[in-house]
Amino acid sequence: MVSTGLTFLRVFPRAVFAFACLVAGPVLSAAEPAGLAEPPEVAGSMPEDFLPELKLILDSALRRSPQLVVADFERTVQEAKIYGADSARLPNLRGASEYASNQTAVTGNNNSQSRASGFFYRFEAGQAIFHWGALRNQSLAARLNLLAAQKGYVIAARELGVVIRKAYLALIVERSRLQQGRQALAVLRADLAVLEEKKRSGSISSAVYEGERLRDREMAAELARGEAEFAANRRRLARIAGIPGGELPEERIAAGLPRPAHSAALAAAIKSAVLRSEAKGTFEYEVYDLKVREASLRYAIERTRQLPKVNLGAGYSLENSTDVVGSTVNQQAFRRQNVNLNVQWNMFDGFATRGAVREALATKRLFERNREVKVEEMLQDVQLLERSLAVDAENIELTEIRRGMAEQAQRRIAEEVALGKIRRSEIDRFRIGLLQAEAKNVEARAQYFGRWSEFVAVSGYDPLSRPLSVAHAREK
Repeated sequence: MVSTGLTFLRVFPRAVFAFACLVAGPVLSAAEPAGLAEPPEVAGSMPEDFLPELKLILDSALRRSPQLVVADFERTVQEAKIYGADSARLPNLRGASEYASNQTAVTGNNNSQSRASGFFYRFEAGQAIFHWGALRNQSLAARLNLLAAQKGYVIAARELGVVIRKAYLALIVERSRLQQGRQALAVLRADLAVLEEKKRSGSISSAVYEGERLRDREMAAELARGEAEFAANRRRLARIAGIPGGELPEERIAAGLPRPAHSAALAAAIKSAVLRSEAKGTFEYEVYDLKVREASLRYAIERTRQLPKVNLGAGYSLENSTDVVGSTVNQQAFRRQNVNLNVQWNMFDGFATRGAVREALATKRLFERNREVKVEEMLQDVQLLERSLAVDAENIELTEIRRGMAEQAQRRIAEEVALGKIRRSEIDRFRIGLLQAEAKNVEARAQYFGRWSEFVAVSGYDPLSRPLSVAHAREK
C-alpha cells in the first residue's frame, strides 16, 4: 500500500506538469513584436553627427540617466509579473508536516484516555483544466504589459535624447552670447581707460565719465548673471545625462554650429510616411494599441467570473484518526490518497461580476479614445513641425546675410584704419557687431537643429531609439 502511494506521488506531478506545458506553450510566442520598418535616411542630419561632444553625452545618458533607470525598473517589474500570470496555468504543489502528540479521552472517564504521537504530513497537487480562456488571456495581458513597458523605455530614451540635444544646443547659444558679452565688456573698459585720461586732462566732464562707468557696471552685472546661468545650465544637463561628477566644463561646449543642410524633400517624405500610416509606425501608437489589447483581454477575463471552471486535484497524506466506541478510545495513523476532477461555479456574487465587466469595458473604450486623441495630436505635430522647419531654414538664410554684411563692414573699416582715416579702436566696435551677428546665426542654427531632432523623434525615426527597439525585439 505504501509503495503504491509513493509511486502515485512520483508519477502524478510529472503528468500534470507535462499537460500544463502543452497548454501554456502557445502563449510563449503569442506576444512577439512585429518587425520594425526600415527608417528613412536621416543619418548625418542629426546634431550629434556634427557635435562629437554631444554624441558622448547622449551615450552617457543612455547608460546612466536617472530617467532611463526608472523606466528600466518599470520594464523589469512587468517582466517579473509574467511569472505570477503564468503560475495559474502551471501545476501547484502544496505540503504541510507536523510532529504532534494527541491525547483523547471520553468526558468523565479518565480511564478511557488514549495517546498517540508521531510525524504527520500531507501533500496536495492541483492543475487548472478549463477556465474559458481566462488564464491564457491573463498570461497574454502580462506579456502585452511587458511589451508596453519596453516600448515605453524606448520612448523615454527618445524624449530624453530630444531634451539633451536642445539643452546642449542652448548651451552653445549661451556660450556664443557670453563670448560677445566678454568682448563688448573688454572694449568698453578700454574706452573707459581712455575717458579717464581725458577726464584728468579736462577734455571731458565728470558726468560723461561717470555715465560710462555706470554702463560698465551694468554690463559687468549682466555678464556675471549670464555666466552664473551658463554654469547652472551645464550642471543641470550633466545631472540629466548622468555624467559622473555632475559637472560639464565649458570646454566641452562647442564654440559654434555648422550650417544645417535643410532638405524640404526629406522632411516632406517623413511627413507623408507618417500621414500615410496614420502614425501607426510610432512607438506612442504601439503603446496605446497594446493598452487597448490588454484592456480587451481584461474584459474577456472578467466575463468568465461566473462561469463554471474545471480543475484537477490530487492529494496524499498521513493523518491521525480517533475512533470512540462506547467508553473505548482508539487512535491510529492512516494514509490517504485521492485524485479528483472538480468543478467550481460562482453562481451569484452580488453583481460584482457585472460591475467588473462594465469597468473593464469602460477602460477599453477609454484607451481606444486616448489612442485616437494621441494619433490626432501626433499628426498635427508632424505637420506643424514640418512647416516650422521651413521657417527656421529661412531664418538661417537671413542671419547668414546679416553676418555677411557684418563681415563686409569689418573688412571695410579695417581698410579705413590701414589708410589712417579712422582710429584703430573702431575695429573692436565692428568686431562686437560681427560677434552679435554670429550669435544670432548660431541661435538660428540651434533652433533648426532642435526642431529637426524633435520632428524626427515625433515621426518615429530617431536613430537614437533604433538600437534600443531592435534590442528589445531580439530579447523576445
